[in-house]
Amino acid sequence: MLIAVIIPVSGVLVNHLYRPNNILLSIFFIVWMGFFVLALEPFDMEEEETVEP
Repeated sequence: MLIAVIIPVSGVLVNHLYRPNNILLSIFFIVWMGFFVLALEPFDMEEEETVEP
């Protein structure tokens, strides 16, 4: 979750605060977030349910 969402979003925000004209870095962070969200989608991040016999 940290790698997939928090780091790219904070990177885009900090990038726009300090360099509003640097769109390539923002695109990089958005692509990074999209890649990790798609890569982690098949895995269930919720707690596993235990079935008692």
